[in-house]
Amino acid sequence: MLSNFNELDHEYFMGEALKEAENAGKRGDRAIGTVIVHHNEIIARGSNKIESYDNNLLHAEIDAMNKCGSYLRKHARECVIYTTVEPCIMCLSSIVMGNIRSVVYAREDKYMNMKPFIQSNPYIEKRVHHYLGEYWKKILLIY
Repeated sequence: MLSNFNELDHEYFMGEALKEAENAGKRGDRAIGTVIVHHNEIIARGSNKIESYDNNLLHAEIDAMNKCGSYLRKHARECVIYTTVEPCIMCLSSIVMGNIRSVVYAREDKYMNMKPFIQSNPYIEKRVHHYLGEYWKKILLIY
């Protein structure tokens, strides 16, 4: 069962995702970071690695999910994924198909504009949360 979503420390976990984004930016990748949380513990971290590995599929969310794939097979429904930027269609589809029940993102991606897609599907819409905490301004500066 998913931990009480409202009791999670969203600012802390988004801050940890931001650290991953900062690391990606320093490497020369897009500054996007992700953490996956299970019962208030980070079980995986990911960052964008498209430039580092010359692979368009290495988005932060995919990176994190690949690091804990077997764990997610058993516990995905109890996990929350925090990502600094709104997930693209590939990442959001992977999150949904992987049964992760909640997605929290800090910054909308005006280029991808996933909001109409998210809002068109009630199954997805109730799982995706836009977080507007203190870290939003920092993310805007590095993205």
